[in-house]
Amino acid sequence: MRKILTNFWKRFFHRKTIFRNMITLSLFAAIIPVLVVGIGSYLYSASAVQSEVNQSNVRILNNVSSTIDSTLDRIQNNAIQMLLGYFFSSNLTELKNTNYAGFYSRSSSELSALMNGNKEVGDVAMYVPDEGYLISPIYGGRRIEGIAEREALLKELGTDDQIKWVSGPYPSIPGYNDNGVTLIAKMPLLAKQPIGLMFIRINEELFQNIMKRFISYKGEQMFILDDKGALITSMGGSEVPPGLFDRVTQKGSEQRFQFAFNGIEYMATPITSSFNKWQYINMVPIDQLNAKSNGIKLITLVIVLVCLVLGALITLWGTRRVYRPIQNLVAYVKDGQTDEVETDEVGFVHKRWAELSSTANDMQQQLSDQLPLIREIFALQLLQGRFLYYSEDQLASMLRRYNVPADKESIVIVIAFDLQSEGKVRFQENDRELIVFAVKNIASELIQSHAMEGIGINLLNDQVAVWLYRDPLQAEDDESDIKQFAERLRLLVSDYLHLQVTIGLSGKSEQISELPELYEEALLAVRSRIIVGGNQVIAHTSGKSHSDMHYRYPLEIETHFENSLQLGDRDEAVRMMDEFAKSMGAAIQKPELIQMSYYRLLTAAIRTAYMLGLDTAQLFGESNEDPYLHIRNISTTYELNAWFKEQLVEPIVAYVHGKQHQEHEQLIAKVVRYMEENYHFDLSLDQCAQICGLSPQYLSKLFKKKKDLSFIEYLTKVRIEKSIELLRTTDLSVSDVAERVGYQMKNFIRVFKKQMGVTPGQFRGSDEEN
Repeated sequence: MRKILTNFWKRFFHRKTIFRNMITLSLFAAIIPVLVVGIGSYLYSASAVQSEVNQSNVRILNNVSSTIDSTLDRIQNNAIQMLLGYFFSSNLTELKNTNYAGFYSRSSSELSALMNGNKEVGDVAMYVPDEGYLISPIYGGRRIEGIAEREALLKELGTDDQIKWVSGPYPSIPGYNDNGVTLIAKMPLLAKQPIGLMFIRINEELFQNIMKRFISYKGEQMFILDDKGALITSMGGSEVPPGLFDRVTQKGSEQRFQFAFNGIEYMATPITSSFNKWQYINMVPIDQLNAKSNGIKLITLVIVLVCLVLGALITLWGTRRVYRPIQNLVAYVKDGQTDEVETDEVGFVHKRWAELSSTANDMQQQLSDQLPLIREIFALQLLQGRFLYYSEDQLASMLRRYNVPADKESIVIVIAFDLQSEGKVRFQENDRELIVFAVKNIASELIQSHAMEGIGINLLNDQVAVWLYRDPLQAEDDESDIKQFAERLRLLVSDYLHLQVTIGLSGKSEQISELPELYEEALLAVRSRIIVGGNQVIAHTSGKSHSDMHYRYPLEIETHFENSLQLGDRDEAVRMMDEFAKSMGAAIQKPELIQMSYYRLLTAAIRTAYMLGLDTAQLFGESNEDPYLHIRNISTTYELNAWFKEQLVEPIVAYVHGKQHQEHEQLIAKVVRYMEENYHFDLSLDQCAQICGLSPQYLSKLFKKKKDLSFIEYLTKVRIEKSIELLRTTDLSVSDVAERVGYQMKNFIRVFKKQMGVTPGQFRGSDEEN
């Protein structure tokens, strides 16, 4: 064991001076800060944790109180706003006497809206003592039959309070027997003679759910008491400890106090609500507070010790990793030598540097052999504008390095080929790299044969560019030479490879900085074959045509196209496609604008299909072919329109027609169900249209189409059928039957006689005789 340790010390510390120094410095830098931070954290946590835990109870109660108070205040404000609104501020007594069904229908709608806007509310009810009738969105309409309950509610109506909160059960209202709070308000609000009461019930679960989020200690209890000391709700305890409320009211300015209950010492923290003077009391066992504080101190000490151990281990491991490149460098420069390093590593590397210099010279020679390929890559980057932000001196230096003249006129040619050719096909899709290689070689040989200067460039996109540069004086005498050269090049490539070849020819410029613009001009000329056709030399047109200057995307056609798809109007959608294709004529010199415009129209059509519920699999099949890639491969606007009509217009129109039929059936069924459930109220076409989200005119037309009856005729049919049932099965008077089915007496007799041929009384008499 001793021998092993001796060898370890000799190997890693005796000779490798850099490694030894790195370990010493790293250990010092890692351990000292950990000790300082650990001791400081331990001392700080011992004093700060206890104070922080003591203050947390106050924050908890403030959060609980603020959450509950803001909820109650919001509900009360919403109730006041409703009671001061147009409906409840009107003459409710006159409305009830003149339109009994309409009064209760509108009241029910207002109560439902209030309840839907306040999710915390358990129930909203309205009580009118004249009829003893209570309506609620939850329980519906019902009468208060108990004499004691009706007297209690009548007494409540005679009090001076316009609006107030009541805690605990409210037995006068059925369903309000559990713990909670109830908001009682008179209606109309502030009226001298109110006609009824409104009740808003908030169940105990709301408060318990809010309190539950803030319970964090084992054995912790939380109570909410009203200003009289009565329990509203609690968490952790079912009853208020005796003497707790008296201690809270007598505490004065004391923020917290200790309280003993069932042999356990608690830290009690009370808060008084400014909204309703409720007492929020939190009780946490003192031993739980101390346990958390002590636990944090212990964890701090453990973390410090663990960090010290891990710091030392990571320092040794990290130093070894950092030293490894130096070790590898020494091993590399030794070049197989087995001699030990007599000096430190830096000295040994310095000694070997002279030997490696000769090897570097050999590599430089190899680099020179690769200069043509590097020169081509430089030319490609120059075309793509990678050196636009270089200074003139930097750019001139790079041009000299790659033997490219900087004071000559430049012209760019872009060569594109199409594998789809007439006659025998010599190449397949996977032969594109071979074709590009052949095209570049033909271009390079033609440059040499014409005694011209230039560079053939593989654009890495199945196209080849030729950068030609010549003396400006020569260019003035040989203006047509470039076009002849381009045509000669196109014919050679086309004849040799039996392919359709298109060449884009740029303008000319004496500025190297404008070379990317020349490249873009040549690319645009090649792309314009989508309009003017391929298999030719296309020269870039200098300047912009009148139509090109005023081109804009036809947004109005796109909008009309989307609307036609949404309505399922196939003929109009096809007409918009034809108009869209005509508008593309303004961009004949910018084919990329045509492609971008069809991209945008495709996006609009896919968006419309998505909004209608139609996914891409139904449009483009399970293969999920990329439609944007498909557009890129189409060569003419005529083919684009045909593809749009087949892949988008036809499926979307068919889907819309099917969906409209199904939706109409569902809407009419919904209206019929609503009419059969609410026929006794004052129903209108506008009300049913609002429920369906349709205009009254459209609903009327659709209802007539589906039911062969108008809205009023069908409603009359339902009411007369219900009245016949009441006349046959009950002893109700004719006026009561009229009220039950939503008619006034005079109108009921007139409508019944028109439908049945006899009055309601005659119908009942004849029915009894039979």
